[in-house]
Amino acid sequence: TPFYATSGGQNGDIGAIEFEGRNAMVLETSKFHNLNLSKVDVKEEKLSRNQDIEAVVINRHEIEKHHSATHLLQSALRMVLGDSVSQAGSFNDANKLRFDFTYPKAMTSEQINEVEDLVNSMIARALKGKVEELPLELAKKKGAIAMFGEKYGEVVRVVSFGEDVSVEFCGGTHVRNVSEIGSFYIVKESGVSAGIRRIEAVVGASAIKYAKEQMSKLAEIQAELKSNDMIAGIKKLKNEVKELKNEIKNAQ
Repeated sequence: TPFYATSGGQNGDIGAIEFEGRNAMVLETSKFHNLNLSKVDVKEEKLSRNQDIEAVVINRHEIEKHHSATHLLQSALRMVLGDSVSQAGSFNDANKLRFDFTYPKAMTSEQINEVEDLVNSMIARALKGKVEELPLELAKKKGAIAMFGEKYGEVVRVVSFGEDVSVEFCGGTHVRNVSEIGSFYIVKESGVSAGIRRIEAVVGASAIKYAKEQMSKLAEIQAELKSNDMIAGIKKLKNEVKELKNEIKNAQ
């Protein structure tokens, strides 16, 4: 099928195949040798050879936003942590991104904030995306970042954002302009194994949902503390607990 199959860290397309006023749902798409195979729920419908159909993809754009944000994230990490940072794995779907990278220790909160700010500044610059197929050696001369341990042919697909912000070997699909990504939020930074760290983040519709959830939690905390100044409210609560402990201790 023409649906994108799960590969290169990008989740496969889902959607529908429409024909003769009816539709069959595409539940997942995966690779089989050089073919993209879709799992289709046809139910009572019948598909036949040489039939005119329309492929409708429902999740591609949100996946593209997360995939393109992953490229920007790698560039930002290299800016903050150094060029020794390299990709050790990734996953992008319509709801989130996950990026594994080489680094010997946990990132500080300052480093995480700096990376998040850098990615959002790249998005604000509305960098245009560019896809090229280039000879391997020319791609390397352009500074394209390759996945460590990956084998490439004589001609490679290179995805760029801006003139020199992000240039990577990649076979996935992407936004035409990074402004489509919207906001970028780092949700978690953690360790995977020795020397490998992981960042989980959200963009697009998922970022809006995440921001609303955080605002709702903050409002709930303010209500519980009965204070708009949460830090002051927490300090007051801690002092009250400390005083109560002292009273209990003195009463014994």
